[in-house]
Amino acid sequence: MASLPEMMRRHRIVKLILTLFPDAENQWIKFNESADAFVNLRDPEVRNVFLKRSFEPNFFKIAAALLSDGGVYFDCGANFGLCTFGLLPLVDVGRLFCHMFEANPVLIPYLEKSCSAYPAVFTRIVHGCLSDRAGFSPFQRCPEYTGHSHVTAAGDDLIQNVVLDDYVQQNGIEKIRFIKMDIEGQELNALRGFSRSLADGLIDSIYFELASDVLEPYGLAPNHVTEFLENQGYDLFAPQAGANKRSSQDTLVLFRGEPRELTLARYCPAPEPIRTDLLAIHRSLVTESLSSPNI
Repeated sequence: MASLPEMMRRHRIVKLILTLFPDAENQWIKFNESADAFVNLRDPEVRNVFLKRSFEPNFFKIAAALLSDGGVYFDCGANFGLCTFGLLPLVDVGRLFCHMFEANPVLIPYLEKSCSAYPAVFTRIVHGCLSDRAGFSPFQRCPEYTGHSHVTAAGDDLIQNVVLDDYVQQNGIEKIRFIKMDIEGQELNALRGFSRSLADGLIDSIYFELASDVLEPYGLAPNHVTEFLENQGYDLFAPQAGANKRSSQDTLVLFRGEPRELTLARYCPAPEPIRTDLLAIHRSLVTESLSSPNI
């Protein structure tokens, strides 16, 4: 399907092809010019990436800046791994260590096949639900939208939990440069399982989704997540342009040591419902300038 001309890159046409040729659902796709991943095109979100050949450019601008010279990277809620595999062409992979966490067992073979295309990169795939306690979590798979699969009491699968503090200790990890976290309302549980590492300043930065509608079923609100991170010593920024109209857009965030510069706005809580991405940066790494540099 990669050879489809531009005029045929439409959801309806791809769905028709998949109806006629069901075995064609599993495909290698290319996106963001030089990234490759093995996916299932029946998933509408993945199919959209295939059609547009583009995925989350704002995320990669930030991730590439923070991992420009390598380091340990956690992909929490990897799904088909597009965040990880889109990042690899942008950084020094010889110094990058990728740990990918995914609860949906259906997605593990896709991640493994995609990893096979990058033999020079250290990647570790971990199957499990990120939690603040050992044991198992009931997990409901969403057949059509894999990214909407989630932990729920009505889940058909029991998936073993992964407590990230334990994982860090068991693997001798001393510093995590960057974390991407998108786990359908379980962010606070995962962060609580990371409490020791967060308090020790082991984690430099966390890029995560904040969404009222996915938190509400667990009796949570966005401020539960943001206040937890702030109490652990993190400053919150809105990486998307225009996401925070009440906040100045000319805040300069500087990282000590190797030069890394990003222009971000401090996050200001907005009336609910909220759906946005946020970047949490450990306070010890942040300095600010209220000038407007051209970066």
